[in-house]
Amino acid sequence: MKHSIIIADDHAIVRDGLSNFLNMQKQYQVIATVDSAEALLLHCQQQLADIIITDLSMPGMGGIEGIRRLKVKWPNAKIIVFSISQNNCLVKRLIDLGAEAYISKSSETSVLLTGLKTVLQGNKFISPDIDLHLTQPKETPLQKLSAREFDIFCAITEGQTIKQVATKLFLSEKTIANNLSLIKKKLRVSTYSELIHIAISSGILVTDY
Repeated sequence: MKHSIIIADDHAIVRDGLSNFLNMQKQYQVIATVDSAEALLLHCQQQLADIIITDLSMPGMGGIEGIRRLKVKWPNAKIIVFSISQNNCLVKRLIDLGAEAYISKSSETSVLLTGLKTVLQGNKFISPDIDLHLTQPKETPLQKLSAREFDIFCAITEGQTIKQVATKLFLSEKTIANNLSLIKKKLRVSTYSELIHIAISSGILVTDY
């Protein structure tokens, strides 16, 4: 019996490449590929797979909010994040959010297969190119934020407006503004520049300066 997989990524070349590779393995079958978290949630309502492989940076609500909603609706869903980022803080938050594994897109195909096997066995998996110790996580200011607050924090520090974030997360502008006030309070800051400084120092936001 093959294990079913859904792939969510906004790049067709990634979806097709992953799908073709996994379908070549005798134990896996890709039953759907989608290009957004919204499409992923819609498909899961119709047919949930054994494993969901998802990117983070996608149009619309994005992968982080998508994972949060997946875990609320289907707590036992097995989710593997497949992303270009190798940021420890981000990876730790995603594992806390309920993702079973995090695999960077720079990994070898053998790492992906190992991750799939590990997750199906009921264990967590982090690709070896990410230096993360799940048993002894380093405390960071961002760990004070809830999953939704963390998503809003990432969007705001990337330069999105409150209106854009509200549209992305299907929330009202007032809700985003209230959450932003809570975020500033939890992080003990009062300005956008201080939020950006935290994002940079935590490795969430990368600049050339």
